[in-house]
Amino acid sequence: KRCGFCAFSRTGKDQEAYYLPSKEVVRRAKEAAGLGATEVCVQAGLPLRDAEGVRFTGHTYLQLVADIKAAVPDLHVHALSPEEVVYGAQTAKLSVREFIALAVEAGVGSL
Repeated sequence: KRCGFCAFSRTGKDQEAYYLPSKEVVRRAKEAAGLGATEVCVQAGLPLRDAEGVRFTGHTYLQLVADIKAAVPDLHVHALSPEEVVYGAQTAKLSVREFIALAVEAGVGSL
């Protein structure tokens, strides 16, 4: 589905769509911090699938944030749109409140 908020929205079928593995996201976060960045924003399209077509779950989001924070502890992580929070909670079989609590525990600093 197209996001009405962001101009760069792409579906998985669009030629411009791409997937970044967790290791690459972490590498880029480290690079950004090395260049002086104090915050990264983690947002993605829905429904999320990796390069092999495996569907992301809320636990995938949480692990990505935890991986970023493990690599760059002082970097502020702004993540999860309202739709991503609902999607994450549903796919992790958690309430929205529980999912947000786990996101904060993983390292999300702001939504």
